[in-house]
Amino acid sequence: MRQILILIIFLLINTNTLADKKFEKDLKKISKDNAFIDNRGKIYSVDKIDNKENTILVIYTHGAMGDQKLDKCLSKWNLVPQVIRNLHNKKINNFEVKIYRLCSGVRGWSKSEQDKMWKHHKKTGNLGLKDSKGEFLITKQKQNQKLKVIENTINKFADNGFKNIILAGHSSGGWQSLKIQSNDDNLIDGVIGLHPGAGGTVKNRKEWPWWEEIRYYGFGDFTKLNAIIITHDKDNYNSPNDYSLLKKSNDVEFVNISDSKCKKKDTLGGYHGLALTKCFADEDPRSKEIIKYLNKIY
Repeated sequence: MRQILILIIFLLINTNTLADKKFEKDLKKISKDNAFIDNRGKIYSVDKIDNKENTILVIYTHGAMGDQKLDKCLSKWNLVPQVIRNLHNKKINNFEVKIYRLCSGVRGWSKSEQDKMWKHHKKTGNLGLKDSKGEFLITKQKQNQKLKVIENTINKFADNGFKNIILAGHSSGGWQSLKIQSNDDNLIDGVIGLHPGAGGTVKNRKEWPWWEEIRYYGFGDFTKLNAIIITHDKDNYNSPNDYSLLKKSNDVEFVNISDSKCKKKDTLGGYHGLALTKCFADEDPRSKEIIKYLNKIY
């Protein structure tokens, strides 16, 4: 009996160690593409930034695919969109904007862990299942792993002298950015959300009774939010109606681009990615609302 107990403890410790190693291995694969980029997407060294205190650092985070998939930020869907790249070297009062491309697409929990969670939720109606370490299993979901990568990046830049940080992101990248600010509004100055959201498509919500809990898991105080959010009525992931809780803050500005003359692109997620198109950045006057937003902050 004692030998069996020792074996079980060994397996539990080893399993957790493997999970941590998998996260670090995934992070190493994707982080090689992290970089400061200019308006054309060309990489340059941080050493070229002379005055960090007078820099507005915009950290852009892409969206996410399935939990067991490793996202590459150089795929067309995940590239930093032109509307964000156009901010490069813009003068905002006494500040200058720089763009950092953050690759955050580490894999989430395993398929077996995911199945365990949904069975637990179906039985209990909550996300309270814990792993062998006594930690909530939901923290291993991809969205929450992404959040951890973003937070670590913010702290890294803050430690290196950057004082003015804005998070920008598309889809789950924008959603996790909002979540971070709701928990600590001193960590960043604002959020640029391009069709932000999590929890799958509107269609999925009929099949997944837990989607709303997943969407809002880990959110803090909605009144702390200071953000600009680009929306579209035909976004099949997040319609404007899905943002009702975000309206608790008077500092969240919504920009609805449903009547934009720009055409959707399937490679960018259809209407869910309309703000990612070059057309929106260069031809839709509402793209300039982002600069106006930064002027309000700084």
